[in-house]
Amino acid sequence: MHRSSLCLTDVFLWSFVLYLATYVPSIEMRTNDDEMQKYVAEQPQASSPSPEPLTTVEEQKKRNNSCFHMPRSKCPPNGTACTRIDPVSVFCCDVDSFRFKEALQIFRQNTSNLHVLNATLDKLNVSEAMYRRLVSMSFTDGNIGMIVGQFPKHSSIACLNISNNNLTSKKLDPSNERPFAHLIYLTYLDASANNLTEFPLSLVQSNRKITVDFSGNDYIPCKHFLKAMESKIVYFHNYEKTRCALDVRYNWFMETTIVNIDYLHQQKELHKMCKFIRPENINCTCSLERLELLTEEAVNLISVDCSQRGLKEMPTNLPTNTVKLNVSHNNITSLQPMSDDPSYDQLKQLIVDYNDITSIVELEGTKFIDNFMLFSITHNKLSAIHTYVLSNKFDMTNSYTTFSIAGNYIHCDCNTEKVFKPWLMENSKNIPDYRHLMCEENTPVVDLFESQVCHANRDWTDYIYYIIALEVLVLVLLISKVSYDYWVFKTAGYLPWPANKMPRLPCDWLCE
Repeated sequence: MHRSSLCLTDVFLWSFVLYLATYVPSIEMRTNDDEMQKYVAEQPQASSPSPEPLTTVEEQKKRNNSCFHMPRSKCPPNGTACTRIDPVSVFCCDVDSFRFKEALQIFRQNTSNLHVLNATLDKLNVSEAMYRRLVSMSFTDGNIGMIVGQFPKHSSIACLNISNNNLTSKKLDPSNERPFAHLIYLTYLDASANNLTEFPLSLVQSNRKITVDFSGNDYIPCKHFLKAMESKIVYFHNYEKTRCALDVRYNWFMETTIVNIDYLHQQKELHKMCKFIRPENINCTCSLERLELLTEEAVNLISVDCSQRGLKEMPTNLPTNTVKLNVSHNNITSLQPMSDDPSYDQLKQLIVDYNDITSIVELEGTKFIDNFMLFSITHNKLSAIHTYVLSNKFDMTNSYTTFSIAGNYIHCDCNTEKVFKPWLMENSKNIPDYRHLMCEENTPVVDLFESQVCHANRDWTDYIYYIIALEVLVLVLLISKVSYDYWVFKTAGYLPWPANKMPRLPCDWLCE
């Protein structure tokens, strides 16, 4: 009996152990699952993985819509600073530094998306910890005095919009050279409609692909955009509206021109075309001069700069549609290639200053002479200006056609004073530096006088006028003498000397 009770006790104990081994863990697992679900429900919705940067404009516009952005019509009523749009999104309107800081103390929990419209802030300190949890951060259409600090490490921000805040590069923290270094998830940056003058090249130094919008910042140097383009990891939203500042140098004069960034892409293509200019390896620079509408097609007209390249002859095989060529400060002696090479047919501006050219005769009959708007050949070795080469060029064109010839010392003779000087004065409106064309004797051509240059070898015919004058004088004296003798004879009755010594002649009776 005792033995059987012990067996029943053992069976009961083993049954209880088996129950604990099977039922209790399942309770614990269900409890953990319920707590996990409750925890997940309390947490902000996790952001989806950041998509790869897109390439087309339409795709970039689609990506821009993923940034949290609300219209003014959704601003909180009754002067409230901020309102929660959904469980993870907050929208603020018309706040200053104090109201913004006060409002965020309330909404800082469980917030992934923030849009602040028309904020007037003295400083925006982006190093605050609350920004680390944001996925989308937008400050638009306001006035931010300065952005200070650096985003916290491992920030989750994938979209940053600071457009239209009157920002300048000086308003960014100067001690922070890489303001976006810790935004490792950033895929979209909108800094449009500001007054920035520098591009954040730290974006290029990272290996992540990113789409940016810098339209409306027209004074960022083009060289910054060029580095971003060459990186092939930066894509531009509003590409067709993004412009940059290009420094253009003409001899000693520097000018800043605002161009579309597409100009930089075209510029790279032009550099390839420049490599075909002959002679080889002269490294000329090609650039877009302007866009011209020919019939129904827009054509890029090209400017080529081969100045200071040590050339001894004119370059050939210029790019198609070359309208401007600068070959100043070389050692060129002849313009002959211009009459032989068809790539000069479209040329309208030629600058050959400071060379060793002696004549423009080679240009006679060329298309350049018929079409040019600027021909500058100053400080060369011209010995003469052959006006027949220019034909009636200045009669058929307006005053915008310019022919510059200063700094040349031509041979001056009587023909220069009688023919070339009047031509020079007549076309002075097209030759702005005509007063600085000199003779070999260092005398301005316009100051020549006939007596200075019109000389010839004398012969006896040069004295014919003197002989005639002498004969007339002798005849007058002879008539006067005869008249005087006649008057004395009539009044005194005798002939004065030498008339009384002269023999009588058969014709004297005519006078008696």
